[in-house]
Amino acid sequence: MATRRRPATQLETLLAELRTLAERIAAAEAGTDARATKRARLALDQVTQQLASVAANLDPVLRPASIFDPTDPNTAGRVVALTLVAQARHPLSAIPDFYGAGVYAIYYKGDFAPYAPLSGTDHPIYVGKADPDNQAAKDAVSQGTKLSGRLNEHAKSIRKATSTLSIEDFECRFLIVQTGFQKSAEDYLINFFKPIWNSETKICFGLGKHGDSSETRGNKRSPWDTMHPGREWADASTENQKAPELILQQIAAHLVAHPPYSDIHAIFDQFLTDMRQLNTERFYTQALGAVPLEGSGFEDQLPIEDDPHA
Repeated sequence: MATRRRPATQLETLLAELRTLAERIAAAEAGTDARATKRARLALDQVTQQLASVAANLDPVLRPASIFDPTDPNTAGRVVALTLVAQARHPLSAIPDFYGAGVYAIYYKGDFAPYAPLSGTDHPIYVGKADPDNQAAKDAVSQGTKLSGRLNEHAKSIRKATSTLSIEDFECRFLIVQTGFQKSAEDYLINFFKPIWNSETKICFGLGKHGDSSETRGNKRSPWDTMHPGREWADASTENQKAPELILQQIAAHLVAHPPYSDIHAIFDQFLTDMRQLNTERFYTQALGAVPLEGSGFEDQLPIEDDPHA
């Protein structure tokens, strides 16, 4: 006995008509009017996009909102930044000359009152990078002594601020990095730690500023030099970019809004949070939008493991 054929659904009927229509369009003469042909092509592109959207709406499988790309410069920057934080700390007062370019972080452990929330923590007061002179350098020797040179420049500036700072109260971490990865790592470090001495934070910037002549350029004193006088060329300036009272207020407010990480474990926990990709808010379907992972039926597909503590 022959089985009765299931009636075609409305969608199947429309798809059959669409195939026939597509064949007719493919066989149609385009004509010689270039403008008309262009309009037809654009119209077909629009219809194609609409059909692709319709097809996506029929797909019930969850889609991730992002895909992990190890070659993404931002990903490489995060890995470099994490590796930097894993390095040992060294006294900033005793950095020898060494080959290599890379990234670094400077830490404060003194008793200057405005920096009390930072003192003794693993939260840097400043982060930076040192690029090689030769952008084609593939080894540390070819990169030159840029990283150690930059750290010693900062140490020299701090040594001059004798009324507020002591070089013995500063330590650093540094990492020699393959050419091309310094910028992405520095960007991530600045965004992650928001150090108060970095210019991007717009609070107590100016440590990395070099000796501009106040006579020839009329430069105002940087907030860093206002807080930590001692560099002769900066002290020659007659006007501050910011009043000391404002700088102190901004430092205090910033450290309340962005509490320093107390130790390396807190930093690693936050790094893991930043790197974590699978969570209940990052899956979606075209038709339904965001879909909680635990409400999608996905958990029913997971294998059940025996509880070793049962």
